[in-house]
Amino acid sequence: MKNRTLLFLMTEDTADAEVHQMAEYAVSENAHLVCFLLSRIPTQPMNAHGAFPYGGYEISDHWVEEVNSARDRLKVRQDALEALLQYEGVSAEVQFVLSSQPDVRVVVARRALVCDVAIASKSLRVAEDGLFRPALYGVLFDAPVGLMLNATPIANPKRIFVAWDTELPAARAIHAALPLLKQADEVIVGSFDPVAQEYEDGENPGSDLAKWLSHHGCKVTVNQYPSGGEIIGAAIQRRAAEIGADLVVMGAYGKSRLRELVFGGTTHHMIIQTETPVFMAH
Repeated sequence: MKNRTLLFLMTEDTADAEVHQMAEYAVSENAHLVCFLLSRIPTQPMNAHGAFPYGGYEISDHWVEEVNSARDRLKVRQDALEALLQYEGVSAEVQFVLSSQPDVRVVVARRALVCDVAIASKSLRVAEDGLFRPALYGVLFDAPVGLMLNATPIANPKRIFVAWDTELPAARAIHAALPLLKQADEVIVGSFDPVAQEYEDGENPGSDLAKWLSHHGCKVTVNQYPSGGEIIGAAIQRRAAEIGADLVVMGAYGKSRLRELVFGGTTHHMIIQTETPVFMAH
């Protein structure tokens, strides 16, 4: 990912070792690293009591102190990260956001508008403040870039498995991941339960994608897999592991997001799993 801007979504608890790995990768790729430190603002207490209509609204002094304390803590962490990155000699910046849960999606999306790819840290996934999903949705639904999960320590993948279904989200993911695909030694295009008809998945599903990628210099092979009743997300993981893929590229939320959350689905499965590095876009 030469000369690109990497948006690293992190929390206060992101280990220095993980930041160090991102910095090393950015240096090796002549990339600019943006460490975007996300934190949830303390909940504002609400008191209801007898009062005149349209009366004044009182903000708790204790809550203001909590917010100021959180902001000071983030500033200390920001300074420490800036010192670490300066020592690494990487082109980088550190920004922090103290925000409510719903607003995280907005601020992440806005920052991602002028980046090339977003990478979620391990700590963002396990944080108990509920910011993981809003941050992901900000990238996937409101920004023109791809999102990488389970990808730290980051490295240029040598063998990439592309989960292809002739849908727009998958095509967008492949376009966004093209710099990685062009650098890979091998790209395997896999279709699961394809309908081999001209107006469905094509007479030879995946061959048109392979031809296009080959024009970009990619070494591509195409496989069609029967799922055998296995959920597609698990099938993707299994096939990727069998071929020794370093990364899975796939479209996200080809179906309704609500439907996936309630009934499960390929995207939901690939988001909650923690073993397989994945690059996705919507």
